[in-house]
Amino acid sequence: MLILNVLSVAPRHGYGISQSLASAGLRPIKGAQLYPALVRLEDEGAIVACWEQSESGPARKVYDLTAIDHTQREALRGQWFAFIDAAEAVGRAD
Repeated sequence: MLILNVLSVAPRHGYGISQSLASAGLRPIKGAQLYPALVRLEDEGAIVACWEQSESGPARKVYDLTAIDHTQREALRGQWFAFIDAAEAVGRAD
């Protein structure tokens, strides 16, 4: 969900995704965690990847949401907020 939220703003390469998550206050995500998740999302059709040439170095793989996943992301956000509400309700029930 977090990766999809980052990509909903703009396409990014793996390091850019990691930096966006870190700037949001999350602990740094290592490549060994991030790249398998990106491969899985790409295999599921949630994101697409293409190679872009870099002016200062080698080409980078840039990830973006698919058109379909923009809609699915909104549904997932609703489920996520429902989960948060339920988790908070459990904490208040005790």
